[in-house]
Amino acid sequence: MQKKTKRAVRAAFSVLAASACLAAVCGGLSRKALLEWGGRLAMLSVGIQQPDGGAEALSGRLEREPAAGGSSTTPPTSGTKPSGTTTPPTTLPTEWENGIAWPTLPTFPEPVIPEKSSGGTVLTEQLSPGSDFVDGVAVRNSSGLTLDIADLLSRKPAISITDTAEPQVLLMHTHTTECYLDYDAGFYNDSDPTRTLDETKNVVAVGEVVAAQLQAAGIGVVHDKTVHDSPQYTGAYDRSKATVLKNLEAYPTIQVVLDIHRDSIQRDASSKVKPTAEIGGKKAAQMMIVMGMMNTASVPHPDWQENLSLAVRLQQELHTRYEGVMRPISLVGNARYNQQLTHGSILVEMGSEANTLEEAMVSGQMLGRALVKVLGDLKAMA
Repeated sequence: MQKKTKRAVRAAFSVLAASACLAAVCGGLSRKALLEWGGRLAMLSVGIQQPDGGAEALSGRLEREPAAGGSSTTPPTSGTKPSGTTTPPTTLPTEWENGIAWPTLPTFPEPVIPEKSSGGTVLTEQLSPGSDFVDGVAVRNSSGLTLDIADLLSRKPAISITDTAEPQVLLMHTHTTECYLDYDAGFYNDSDPTRTLDETKNVVAVGEVVAAQLQAAGIGVVHDKTVHDSPQYTGAYDRSKATVLKNLEAYPTIQVVLDIHRDSIQRDASSKVKPTAEIGGKKAAQMMIVMGMMNTASVPHPDWQENLSLAVRLQQELHTRYEGVMRPISLVGNARYNQQLTHGSILVEMGSEANTLEEAMVSGQMLGRALVKVLGDLKAMA
């Protein structure tokens, strides 16, 4: 690019950036508009500088009806591709690392803090990452089964990651309507929704961030946004099982299935815990991997260790790369969480209902980038 052209681009970049900041400060820029501004800024910046039968519910879940608003993806009909998208958001600005232009998050507008009414206290806590670490992996084992974490880390998971452009990762949400607090003020009101059909406010938005990271690294993704827990909560895992099976049939190259949730943690009847870690100067919702290990004659799951061998690698990468963001892996002996369907199925809790969406999305970046590293290592082992 010639000097004159670069000066023009820099000038345009400065004007655009200043305009976006002014609009945001004045409160006249919506989240959607912020995303659009971010995309334009990112494009200009690239022009200036070149690359650089189990338990149905998890503990403490509230079963309120979703708040009105938003829309859900229509469940797939027989003979058609399952609902979802293989295209992540393209308007997010980027940051370069190891040759990958990672999509970053938009600047969130200042939240509107409501008046405190009936409700309780939000306790911001960095929960323990665990103890008795084995190579960066800690577990909370309630299954009663004996594990050899070192052996699990040494074995290659029974999945095959290749250079194909076809989807290799499925993102979905059994409890699709789970959402977050809109504000961070040390309290919550009983009127604050814990579930919503609005995909810009629930765990679907977190899934979009994870999908964007994977796509930036060239990993094909299907993000299925089918709603499984509304209007009826009970039976959500049966419905999400059907969604996973439809995607596996439509995209036989899928190797990894991530079921993205958010947790609910209450200290008592009037206080909710917000598991939070500060990583790189940003508040991030602490994450927890949950693995089902139930394996009986009537509820078979004989290959649960195959899933766990992938989960411990992901836990290790996240703990090493973003120390403090992970809670111990939760090993559950009376559930499968549909993980019997593949050898690469993992359930991840992204914070709790007391976290903000922004905090969960920051963690979504970390989850996506760590998974890219893990899958890249497995591809190199092929």
